[in-house]
Amino acid sequence: MLEPLLEHFQGTPLSLWGPFILLLLCGLGLPMPEDIVLITAGMLGVIDGRSWFEVSVFMYAGVLAGDSMIFFAGQRYGTRLLGTSWFQRIFPPAKQARVEELFAKHGTTGLFIGRFLPGLRAPIFFSAGSLKVSLVKFLLLDGLAALVSVPVFVWLGRWLWLKFADDFVQLERALKRTHTFTLWGTIAIVILLAAALWLWKRRDRSSS
Repeated sequence: MLEPLLEHFQGTPLSLWGPFILLLLCGLGLPMPEDIVLITAGMLGVIDGRSWFEVSVFMYAGVLAGDSMIFFAGQRYGTRLLGTSWFQRIFPPAKQARVEELFAKHGTTGLFIGRFLPGLRAPIFFSAGSLKVSLVKFLLLDGLAALVSVPVFVWLGRWLWLKFADDFVQLERALKRTHTFTLWGTIAIVILLAAALWLWKRRDRSSS
């Protein structure tokens, strides 16, 4: 998947905006791994001479914008859409039940966890909007989660390109090896942050 994305965007005005637009679409449910888009953005950043920080900030904005679009859709149309037959094909009752269970178990902290559940991410954010979760809380929790993953995968893309350039055979092999470690490292950070959020929330409840 990396090679077609790079060939499509490299050397064009879309070298920065292309991944940004894909991240918007990922937020709306495009079946494309978000981390692959971020890795591609990191590689294109090296090719175009952009800094890791610049690319990370721009991709971070794309991730939050995509997530916010589905949140606002839930906020505006949630109650009207949930019962329609065509929407239930996209968001079937079984998936709705899983999202409800997540919110029942973790409350709004489920928004943080939801960022790392690709199959449930869009339904979780849509449900948060329909349940009238505040925009500030949504952006805080989702933004914190994205702050963990976005810079890491952009950095991984930069490192892979600097090491292997356009040798796609070696690049794909290295990606398979490093992607697993990066993914598990990110998950470990997420678990620690989720535990910290849970403890903070529990302490806040006990003190009130």
